[in-house]
Amino acid sequence: MTMHGYSLESAPPTEAPRGSFAAPTADAPLAATVTVPGSKSLTNRELILAALADGPSRLSAPLHSVDSYRMGDALRALGVQVDRMPGDSPFGEDVEVTPPRALTGGCEIDSGQAGTVMRFVAPLLGLAEGDVHMTADATALHRPMGTMIKALRDLGVDIDDGGSWSLPFTVHGHGHIRGGELDIDASGSSQFVSGLLLAAPRFDVGLHLKHTGERLPSVPHIDMTIDTLAHRGVHVEHPSPGEWIVPATTPRGKTVAIEPDLSNAAPFLAAAMVAGGSVTVPSWPARSTQPGGHLTEILSLLGARVTRRGGAVTIT
Repeated sequence: MTMHGYSLESAPPTEAPRGSFAAPTADAPLAATVTVPGSKSLTNRELILAALADGPSRLSAPLHSVDSYRMGDALRALGVQVDRMPGDSPFGEDVEVTPPRALTGGCEIDSGQAGTVMRFVAPLLGLAEGDVHMTADATALHRPMGTMIKALRDLGVDIDDGGSWSLPFTVHGHGHIRGGELDIDASGSSQFVSGLLLAAPRFDVGLHLKHTGERLPSVPHIDMTIDTLAHRGVHVEHPSPGEWIVPATTPRGKTVAIEPDLSNAAPFLAAAMVAGGSVTVPSWPARSTQPGGHLTEILSLLGARVTRRGGAVTIT
């Protein structure tokens, strides 16, 4: 089976496929190898950090999808060079990101339906020189952004949202954000925390962020953000639950191999449990902050035999 995605330089699809779908059946025990596309969560985090880095970065085997297309387009609008390069991934080229001397405004960014674009790019707009208008698809304008708007205003960013506390809004960027101490209630989405942490190294004095809400969803995705920062030389202190301290520094430009999307591997690995036989997924990381990394443990508890060889995981 061949899967095709959308590149960082192609238009997003306009219509979902229609018609019936014939559910597959297995006439014999499975013996399959399935190569899984890259993680969207990691791709978009690495694109942000590459745009803020001290030099060029190369993303090996990134996900080419509608959301990563939107992210690449948003960064280009801010003056970041994002180029496709020949690579070894069966799903498309590698991506090389060259950050500018300074992010520039005077543009409009359409985040489409992508929550990571809305919430990860918004803090970058305060670092840009000039006005940036951010919007989204009509069906996504209702998605929560009030927490991010309030957080950026508390950090001194000038935002004109017409009193809506939502998209669309315009950021009047002055080329820097001071940073410092900030309290937020990120109960609505962990992406508010991740978006601020990703941009925080480039704040004048870094960021001391505290979550004040009763619950914090998707903590593993915050751990993923901290891990991606650490790989680029930004070490985030985590003195207590819901508290993070990010130093003022510049992330390193580097080559990063994007892990496969381990959650997307779930139905293929589970197929071996249903039909019998074995399914192998190549390039399975030895350690991962992706929630899907727990699949091997879960399927083992359900009776599967899990083996690792040459970087691949096989479920039998």
